Amino acid sequence: MGITPHQSRVLSLLGHAEAEGLRNSQLAERLHIAARSTTEVVDQLEAKQLVVRTPDPADRRATLIALSPSGRAQLGKMSQLRRDSMAGYFEKLSAPDRDELARLLEILDRENPRSPRHGCK
Repeated sequence: MGITPHQSRVLSLLGHAEAEGLRNSQLAERLHIAARSTTEVVDQLEAKQLVVRTPDPADRRATLIALSPSGRAQLGKMSQLRRDSMAGYFEKLSAPDRDELARLLEILDRENPRSPRHGCK
């Protein structure tokens, strides 16, 4: 789809953010990378018209980054491709085996708490 893994991650984070978007510093924090690296990725996404930058109404010195309508559509396509890919991967298991796998993963998730990742559900 012409999207790098870093660009995909930024689109995903923005897809889970509030409608007004995130500041570059917030993206950098959530990606665990330097703000200048985030700026480069956002510049690339803006050139592809997948994100827009707008002034932050709470701080005139700051800029908010949000998905453009094209970016939201691209994120939807990427999500559908991921779902289709995973469906093909798990179709090798019978329905009872998939249920059992889900049950076991729920136990592992419950018994091994971890700090929540920003923007992930």
